[in-house]
Amino acid sequence: MEYINGWSIYPNEGGYKGAKDNGKDAFGTRKRKTFRGATESTVKKKIDKYEYEIATGQYSEPNKDTLVGFLETYYRLTKHKWEDTTASLYRMYIDVHIKPYFKEMKLTDVKPVTLDEFYDIKLNSQREYYCSAIKDNVKRKPLSVNTVNKLNTFLKSAFNYAITNDYLKKNPTIGVQLKKSVDYEPDVYNGEQFLKLLSFVINKPEEVPIMLGAGCGLRRGEICGLRWKNIDFKNNKISIEKTDVRFDKDIEKSPKNKSSKRTISAPAYVIDMLIRNRDKIEGLNEFDRVVTKWKPGSLTGRFSDLLEQFELPHTRLHDLRHYNATIMMSIGISDKQAAARLGHSNVQTLRKTYQHILKGMDEEVAHKMDEAFVMPEPAPDRKAKSKLKAV
Repeated sequence: MEYINGWSIYPNEGGYKGAKDNGKDAFGTRKRKTFRGATESTVKKKIDKYEYEIATGQYSEPNKDTLVGFLETYYRLTKHKWEDTTASLYRMYIDVHIKPYFKEMKLTDVKPVTLDEFYDIKLNSQREYYCSAIKDNVKRKPLSVNTVNKLNTFLKSAFNYAITNDYLKKNPTIGVQLKKSVDYEPDVYNGEQFLKLLSFVINKPEEVPIMLGAGCGLRRGEICGLRWKNIDFKNNKISIEKTDVRFDKDIEKSPKNKSSKRTISAPAYVIDMLIRNRDKIEGLNEFDRVVTKWKPGSLTGRFSDLLEQFELPHTRLHDLRHYNATIMMSIGISDKQAAARLGHSNVQTLRKTYQHILKGMDEEVAHKMDEAFVMPEPAPDRKAKSKLKAV
């Protein structure tokens, strides 16, 4: 057996074999590099080529890992660095979108065109999934451009990790033809539409989340995370301290940013509604959630069903928060005050989110000013008058 720079070269199965122990990889797997050839010279050439590529940073270890297998390892080793909600989102990406499509595809076989085809299907095809609520399969709409871009961001990060650990030479998300993310324009109800919606839910469980969204501008997670102890009935105050989200499990967390953790003065009609609903509950504990009938996901589903049931125009549960914002703007609440009540981190976030509404309000102001302004008749020319007198 011959040893060269840590390599052992020896006869093996009618030819020659070269082997070297390279320790363990980032996943704890032993790294033993081997080359085979018909002659000792052939093996030495393979070793020289390998050592040169290692020294010049050109080498990427060929592997038999599937994309799904690698993503499972990536998820297991890095999930502790993510927020629970982020980890749950990525878990869903792997289970719902990536596993069924890529199946046993090798990690090294994933190219930009592979991802382009994958994203095209996600953007244009309905998909079927099992809904436990109705115990049957239902069809879900194609993914939005924004969701596909987020899915690509997850894969981009995973592929970078693969490159760092010598599983890939190049990130296949580079060169992918993504559509530009679009800003969502909400379908905001006007006053008449909202009052019609409200008429169907008064004194029903749905009244509480709908009024908290439209009357106080709370997000879905803030509504579901609200507890009775967060409501100061004496001073008409509501404190947002926790938010509930749901992907593969229920998660209670702090609000999305520092400004989202806030205390706001609630309109009297919201407080009155909460008192009516509180008085119906026997054995109320202040730590109980205000909304107990639904989790975040099922609350969204119930709201959609409600609109369909009563043949109301489409709007999202989150758009009730936008309705609250439009009310504040229409009655002259300043940007700063509105942003604080809604839990926006700054006024710019508010103005970006509601720029389409602000534009409409600006046009309305201009129209009203136009109506109030009457153009006078042109004044007579003073020189012409003086000439007339002289004659």
